[in-house]
Amino acid sequence: MRLRLALVLVAATILVPLAAPAAETAPAYTFKWSGYIKADFAYDETRVSTGNYALYVLEPKPAGAAKNDVLSATARETRLGFDFSWLEGDYRTDAKVEIDFYGLGVTSASLTAQENKAAPMLRHAYVQVARGRWSLLAGQTSDVMSPLVPKTVNYTVCWDQGNIGYRRPQLRLSTFANPSERAKFSLAVAAARTIGGDLDADGVDDGADNAAPTIEGRLGAVLKPCSRRSFDVGVSGHYGKESWAADAEEVESWSANADLRAMLSAKLELSGEYFVGRNLGGYLGGVGQTVNPLGEGIGAKGGWAQVSYTPVGGLWINAGYSVDDPDEEDLNIAAGGAQKTFIDRNENIFGSVFYSLTSNVQAMFEVSRMTTAYLYKVYDDGTLLEDSKEFDSWRAQFALKAAIK
Repeated sequence: MRLRLALVLVAATILVPLAAPAAETAPAYTFKWSGYIKADFAYDETRVSTGNYALYVLEPKPAGAAKNDVLSATARETRLGFDFSWLEGDYRTDAKVEIDFYGLGVTSASLTAQENKAAPMLRHAYVQVARGRWSLLAGQTSDVMSPLVPKTVNYTVCWDQGNIGYRRPQLRLSTFANPSERAKFSLAVAAARTIGGDLDADGVDDGADNAAPTIEGRLGAVLKPCSRRSFDVGVSGHYGKESWAADAEEVESWSANADLRAMLSAKLELSGEYFVGRNLGGYLGGVGQTVNPLGEGIGAKGGWAQVSYTPVGGLWINAGYSVDDPDEEDLNIAAGGAQKTFIDRNENIFGSVFYSLTSNVQAMFEVSRMTTAYLYKVYDDGTLLEDSKEFDSWRAQFALKAAIK
């Protein structure tokens, strides 16, 4: 008995001092679920690409048909995520994983499989370590450039209609400075994966084939002239290259962007972005067009602007306009080549109302009018023939969303 008691005392003498400091310095972990459940119902006067995921108006089929309206319903925008964060000494670490249910894409051969057999799609998966005014992020998340999105009911937030930027794997370094209580400046630079097409059909992405990352950057400032007003402004851009045909062919991808979010009062907000660039299909610009049949990058410019007003708590009224305008001089085909259809312009006028039914349930209704202009080119006996047509579609969309808190 005495031997057993002695062993217990010795063990306690050794283990307690080792455990005590660990308990004092153990990181404080925070775990939080995030996301929402969203049900969407949309009516399109004319077919759009694609159904729930509206980007642009499709050419009517059959041509000249009197009726091309479509009704869509989906719950695939539903998002589920979780966030970890912890402090350890001078370091703060944040990690996030988020999915939605567009893993089957939007042009699946089986439309039934899209809707009632939806598959998860990875949106965000990253870890970020911060110390003081510096942070390092690694993983998949939103692009550094062109960071804002309009408040729309449509999942696509004006992609291919004037709002560029998506999500991709990256390594990002960020810092900030606070010269005063009314001003904050930030800088972020990222080496991101270049995601292109496969023009030579060799099974290798042309962006990866270039063997170099795309560089993205943004310089921003938040200015607060008074307690009720603030202006968040930024300039940003990206530059990368894609290669194909055993690196014999190469095309650049670049953009220059400006963004603004202005809180003019406690109830009134103005936001918008402008972009100009080339080969922007991978960033949802140029109406999804990247290079022409000559292997030349297609340039584009555009942007969006939105005003949001909150007359009373829980009610938001939004109105906006967006446009994506590819450079017509780049919409070329080779002499004697096959006919090619380009999208020459795509725009959207939209208005929406968001109303909070409860603290986490929101009803939304949006009306929009999309207009898409097509350009057709073909050579006939050595003569280049051109034609253009414009199609538009009214869209009405209702959604009910419950936030996960």
